[in-house]
Amino acid sequence: MTLVYLLTLLLTFCPAMSSEIKVVDKVQYPQQSMSLSSTGEVSEDSLQNDMYTAAAYGDLEKLRRLVEQEGCLVTVPDGLGYYVIQCAALNNHTAVAQYIIDHGGDINATDRNGQTALHWSAVRGCIEVAELLLKEGARLNSADKYGYQTTHVAAQYGHTAFLYHLVSKWNAEPDVPDNEGRSPLHWAAYKGFADFICLLLFLDAH
Repeated sequence: MTLVYLLTLLLTFCPAMSSEIKVVDKVQYPQQSMSLSSTGEVSEDSLQNDMYTAAAYGDLEKLRRLVEQEGCLVTVPDGLGYYVIQCAALNNHTAVAQYIIDHGGDINATDRNGQTALHWSAVRGCIEVAELLLKEGARLNSADKYGYQTTHVAAQYGHTAFLYHLVSKWNAEPDVPDNEGRSPLHWAAYKGFADFICLLLFLDAH
């Protein structure tokens, strides 16, 4: 079966798929945020936002100060339901992620879409932080509300090396369906990621 024929076949029988995970543009914390309460003190919300900013930009020193001196908690979500460890995972900041874990951050905490830090690491193909999360006990087969596992997310963004790492080292299932019966191969074909498709075919995915 040729790659061109497979692509044609999959695209013929796959409806338009527009519900792929999108987390990159959901959380946009300013690099500097500061608001004062009525007493002239920095507000708790401002400190929490600063913590998410520090995690997103990999500023471990600032994160440590916010947690250890200002009393910010890495265990609670923000107002949108996102966890600080997700920001670290999205941007491959392993040292920050390890600090969050060491201070009680839940590796398997899910946001309102049911997505974990491991899902977020797959958006940008962050192998190093994904490896850390898995070693620390992240659930490889955790599915969000759409049925997407980490392999689906990797397929949606075309991160071939990321998928290969999960399959070869952690025995991730490359052929699992989401809630609508779509496998990573369906997603890769829909998005046109030829290298990803070739890897899945090598792995005997369908």
